[in-house]
Amino acid sequence: MKIKWDLEHVYFYLVSFIALILIIVGAVNITQTAIAYVTPVYDNYSPFVQPGPYRDDVTDWEEKFGPELVEQETERAETISRENYQRGLIRDLVGGLAFIAVALPVYLYHWRKIPKLEEDE
Repeated sequence: MKIKWDLEHVYFYLVSFIALILIIVGAVNITQTAIAYVTPVYDNYSPFVQPGPYRDDVTDWEEKFGPELVEQETERAETISRENYQRGLIRDLVGGLAFIAVALPVYLYHWRKIPKLEEDE
């Protein structure tokens, strides 16, 4: 089978190629999200500690408000960090699925149309 390089054939091959690339990108996004789900990395964030010369802020907060508040707020910050991480994973998963859901029908339509172009001529 010899490929014809007229405008119509080039269009269908080009759209099929781009849609296939988008499907691959979606699959890579889903794979990365699955890996991130299995090996989570949470940000270590403390609302009381600032980088630099303010490292003694924890003791200042403990003196002013007590160690219970510092512990409670640190746990709250960790919980927020975990929730944000989970939301990010869901967003990434949905993004990868959207790539595939949009590109797959486009790819299948255009790729199946190419042999029909040959038959029509």
